Amino acid sequence: MKKHPKPQRGLHWSVVLLAATPFVGSAARASESLPLLEPTVVVSTRTPLGMGRVTASVDVITREDIERYNHHSLIDIISRKPGMVLWSYGGLGNISSLSIRGTESNHTSLFMDGRRLSPGFGNEYDLGFLSPANASRVEIQRGPSSVQYGSSNIGGVIDSRLRSGLGLGGSEGSLGAEAGFNDFSRSSLDYRTGSDALGLSLSTTHLSTDNQRANDSYKQFGLTSRFDYQLADNLLLELIATGFDNNKALPGFVSSPTPFDTQDTSSWLLSPGIRYLSDEISVHLFYSRTERNSDIFEVNAAFDTMSNYLGNYPISNSIEILSDELNLQVDYSLPHDSLLSLGVVFRNDELQNTNINTFSPLAAPVPYNESFQQLGLCAQLLWMLGDQTELRLGLRHDDYSDYDNETTGNIILLHQLNENTSLHAKMATSYAPPSPVDLAYDSDTSTALRAESSLSYELGIRQALMEGKLDLSFVLFCNKIDDLLSYEPTTYDTFNIEKATTEGIELAANYQATDTLEFGLGYTYLRAVSDRLNDPRSGGFVADPASNVPLARRPRHLVQAGLWWQPHEDLLLGVQAIAQLNREDINPTTYLQEEAEDFMVWRMVANFKINDTWSITGRIENLLDENYSSAKGYPALGRAAYFGAKMSF
Repeated sequence: MKKHPKPQRGLHWSVVLLAATPFVGSAARASESLPLLEPTVVVSTRTPLGMGRVTASVDVITREDIERYNHHSLIDIISRKPGMVLWSYGGLGNISSLSIRGTESNHTSLFMDGRRLSPGFGNEYDLGFLSPANASRVEIQRGPSSVQYGSSNIGGVIDSRLRSGLGLGGSEGSLGAEAGFNDFSRSSLDYRTGSDALGLSLSTTHLSTDNQRANDSYKQFGLTSRFDYQLADNLLLELIATGFDNNKALPGFVSSPTPFDTQDTSSWLLSPGIRYLSDEISVHLFYSRTERNSDIFEVNAAFDTMSNYLGNYPISNSIEILSDELNLQVDYSLPHDSLLSLGVVFRNDELQNTNINTFSPLAAPVPYNESFQQLGLCAQLLWMLGDQTELRLGLRHDDYSDYDNETTGNIILLHQLNENTSLHAKMATSYAPPSPVDLAYDSDTSTALRAESSLSYELGIRQALMEGKLDLSFVLFCNKIDDLLSYEPTTYDTFNIEKATTEGIELAANYQATDTLEFGLGYTYLRAVSDRLNDPRSGGFVADPASNVPLARRPRHLVQAGLWWQPHEDLLLGVQAIAQLNREDINPTTYLQEEAEDFMVWRMVANFKINDTWSITGRIENLLDENYSSAKGYPALGRAAYFGAKMSF
């Protein structure tokens, strides 16, 4: 019988080295006895785990997956996994939001090689802006993750792990170009070079499209890079650098278009780090600096004190967010097959908004300036109770400058029934602090805002059948969320009052029918409801309490399916579908919550390798030309075809 993998006593290569995959090549040369290591996943515990030790709530999207899916946006890739509900306010480049297991869109954090990305003024990431370029893999942790990652992780965590050139022993790269409907064009450069001691990887992309509506154009330039330098056998330096520039016209919703509104956003991240590795201990220290700037131009209606319409007037504002983070993690191998991880993080955020009163274009600007500090301490123990059973315990305390401190914890039990079947059970607490927009628009500061908090449970199983041809996973989950933030537009007051429950089932199956034919299926049954002070289905601002109100844009049934066929060794064809069924949404005109139409969207992709240098790709999005809106009032793109070519060198 295959035994459950254990934490090994020697951390130098087996436990810590793969915390960032770049060091595999050089590490192999530094240790002549280094065995071939299985692929690892970092997102679960922030320490590398073999694939045999991750729970059914973890998904890994590999570089191979990214290339065969032929997606250029992170949001499109993660939408293929169970529990991941996404909606977008229109075409490419418009704001997209993510709900993991029915939680709020600000309950998920995004990281790049463990560095937190800036979520913006509303604490919601511009998912549509993020690209998987230069990623070796994308790791997804569904479920609460505050012990490992701190704030805003009630829903989960997404971490994009970058490629490296360390140990490559040469150079490799590619040039790509793609064109298609709606004046779409995309060009890219990927390059890696490295030796035993140095490694560099970088990706640049430029994308432009007009989309299909008036005033809906989008342009983006992005750069992602990683530099590694091995000072000695036990000492590694790293530098992560990214930059994005996005120019987006804002069309508004269909019944109230905004023909002049625009938003220009630029962001960058610079993060040096150092790793020390020995047989018993590893230390990872990094500093991260992020800056995000948004310039917004709008034309809004103006009214006098008697609510008489005065006309439309231009108004603009600028938002700047500067973040500094210092993060230290120490992993220490203890006796009795256990691993202790200790972490410290200090974070400082500086926010400036030149005018939060853009609703009144003739009024004097109302600037908002604030700073927030966070000091977090965490401890995590991974303990093998036997050959088949592992216990994980975690505890974290965060000290905040602007609201109550938070203490969170988790307990996870994993058991290997046999070489093909593993079980896990998890209980965890998590939290999400008020965002800057919550604090900025809180007119009654006498009632201090509290962090939203959750208590979560889950049970899961992974199983391999038919000699490994069929992989199955099944997860039951339940989140009880307290102190949800609400906003009262008549009094301009933000307050904690509401409760929510999100619970359901996640199923995933992957079947390798033959050497050339593969099927994939994901299904999520989701019940996401809340207790509300005002029932959004009846309207008005007079107190109208209601219980078990469905949360908007959370489908009761989420289905993802895919089929991949390789009729020739150089040709790969794929068909994918996503369906969202039985859901409610907010009417952008009446602001009432009402039933929303179901939809199923299909896409087709093709990848053909001409030779070692040239390859071509094709894809058809919205294959059946479905007329749908994942967010009511903001229609998705119709059927569109795209064709590309790549030259490798």
